[in-house]
Amino acid sequence: MFGTKDFYRSVWRWHFFAGLYVVPFLMMLAITGLVMIFDPIIERVLHDDLYKVSQVTDSPISFEERYQLVADQYPDSTIKRLYVSDDATDATRFQVAVGDDTRSVFVDQYAGQISGDISITDSWYVWADDTHGTFMVGLTGDWLIEIATSFTILLILTGVYMWWPQSGQSLWKAATRINGKGRSLWRDLHSVVGIWVAVILLFFCISGLAWASVWGGKMVQAWSTFPVEQSAKNVSSTLTHEDLNVKGLKQVPWNLEQAPLPESGAPVFGQDTITLDRVVADAKAMGFTRFQVHFPKGETGVFTATASTMGRDINNALDDRTVHYDRYSGSVIADVGFMDYNWFAKSMAFGIALHMGQFGVWNLVACTLFCLAVMLLCVSGVVMWWKRRPAKALAAPPLPKDLKRWKHAVWMLLPISLLFPMATIGMVVILLLDLLVLASMPRLRKVWA
Repeated sequence: MFGTKDFYRSVWRWHFFAGLYVVPFLMMLAITGLVMIFDPIIERVLHDDLYKVSQVTDSPISFEERYQLVADQYPDSTIKRLYVSDDATDATRFQVAVGDDTRSVFVDQYAGQISGDISITDSWYVWADDTHGTFMVGLTGDWLIEIATSFTILLILTGVYMWWPQSGQSLWKAATRINGKGRSLWRDLHSVVGIWVAVILLFFCISGLAWASVWGGKMVQAWSTFPVEQSAKNVSSTLTHEDLNVKGLKQVPWNLEQAPLPESGAPVFGQDTITLDRVVADAKAMGFTRFQVHFPKGETGVFTATASTMGRDINNALDDRTVHYDRYSGSVIADVGFMDYNWFAKSMAFGIALHMGQFGVWNLVACTLFCLAVMLLCVSGVVMWWKRRPAKALAAPPLPKDLKRWKHAVWMLLPISLLFPMATIGMVVILLLDLLVLASMPRLRKVWA
């Protein structure tokens, strides 16, 4: 059954239909992925005068004083978090919500003054992240991208099947053969590049889908969420760790986003909140080096120290850690580290760093080459189709001569539809389009098939 010409045609046809939908999304994901990888690097180079202090001395002002400088400069704004560095030459950076904008505000802790600020909301990174995740159309875009990503897994399976050499042929030769000209050259280029990046593309699909609203939000993320309420005596009924993020910037560990935020105990009469310097000192005493301090949300809120690959604070996921401090007593309410994650969350912690090119130059180069390879796959697929199609026809791959054989492709489609629910929607639409509409209209069928 799997080696018949009719089955091959069924697989080819599904590969074509999936590609028809996926190509514009994959191009968008590759381009915005490159922007997200390089924009933070470019920003630091362009604004080195803000990220770095002018001169290091032995007497920096306290964190409370740095906080007060920002509060005085932005009196009607909300200070969201503080970035703490282990490099003495780094300026102190605060994240401040200024109206509808969120800004990075830099303080030279040695000169005791604000150096300047940069808009986060209007940055290329936030634009790329919003496009990458929702196509800038909210939940509808999220669903469309989830279907496309699920279909990409179908493309990988069908592509590997069609590439697989016949009995007696060398796998190495099939994986390195690029020759001929015209459509044959584009076909070889498409198949060879595709087979070399197949596993990496599958990894990017799975790690990307973990952020999607259905497969990620309703399934694996919900299942992987750490039960903070088992560690903390009191948790919020309305706030989750996701509320620590700002629009367009995910910085809280993936497996904590859906977990409720702990709450501080009731203050003793006349007791003030602990100082920012106390929070930073306690975090450093617990082993934090590069980390963020999230400020309490409301009277029952907590100080939260996070160091994670998601927040780009660290590159080694083994050091992922989130600690909540009571804002009045300073006691540790909850302490969640990498070893507390389940196996999928651990994979995500490492996968995020790989996905964003955080493991050094080799990772940046690998991610760049991968994104370029994905773009080449999209272009070569479209060129192949264009060169193959007859004039004035869409030219989908031919239908199986025995249409009953079409159902055999279900063996390849069934696992995808069971694992990724949004893929099922796309498959149903394609079946309705191809079998119920076009197959019953002779004029359209001439153009289509």
